[in-house]
Amino acid sequence: MTYTMTQGVFQVFRRRISTKEAIAFANVLPVCLRALFVTDWDVDEERKTFEDCEAMTREVKLLRAEHNFSTETAIRHVAQALRRHVNEEAFDEVLSQFPEGALEFWKP
Repeated sequence: MTYTMTQGVFQVFRRRISTKEAIAFANVLPVCLRALFVTDWDVDEERKTFEDCEAMTREVKLLRAEHNFSTETAIRHVAQALRRHVNEEAFDEVLSQFPEGALEFWKP
């Protein structure tokens, strides 16, 4: 459950940033989470804009929907867990250079 929810959150975020930004983001993640962030990456996928949390949570739930048990608070919970495993200063510095909505996406 945790794997699918985390991967879904990563994919939703990844769809909203450029490839260059995604690489910068991946570089501040721990190795295993970095691997999950790039797993199944369709670099030709249409880029989306940051939306309200409800809409993006619905998108999280689309990944392997038949057995995805992501909660309504999936994005916030993944953000809270992720922040415990990154250098928050470096993490926020990278996010501050991204499009509007990126930093808010990862608020705990």
